Amino acid sequence: MRLPFKKKKEVVFQKVSSQQGFTLENQDRKLTDFRDVDIEDYLADMFITPDQFVVLTAPEPQHKVRFVQACTHDDGIEVELGIEEDGTRLYYKMCSEEECCRIFLDFYEDGFVPDMKEYKPVEF
Repeated sequence: MRLPFKKKKEVVFQKVSSQQGFTLENQDRKLTDFRDVDIEDYLADMFITPDQFVVLTAPEPQHKVRFVQACTHDDGIEVELGIEEDGTRLYYKMCSEEECCRIFLDFYEDGFVPDMKEYKPVEF
C-alpha cells in the first residue's frame, strides 16, 4: 500500500479487511495461530533488538481499535493504535515496557478500552 505524502498532517488510511482471527507480526514473520506467551516473546525481542516492531491485528475492531503496533525509540517505546471509524487513523503515545505489554495483552483478551486523552494523532 502506498502512503499518501502529507507533511505534518493527519492521514486517514483504508480500513483493514475482516479476517478470521488475530494476527501477530514483526519484520520477520506473521502468525495466525499463537498464544499470549507469543505476544510477550515478540515484545521482549522488540525491547532488546534495535529496529524491531510488533503489530497485533484483531479480526474486527474492538472499541474502535483495529490494531496495536509498537516500536522502540531512543526516548522509549511508541505504541500506536489503529482507530477505525471513517477509515483508519493512527494515534500514539510513549510508554514503558510494562505498559506496552499490558496494552497488547488487554487488546488480545478484548479488555482494552483506550483513554484517548493519552494519545496523540500520528502526523506525516
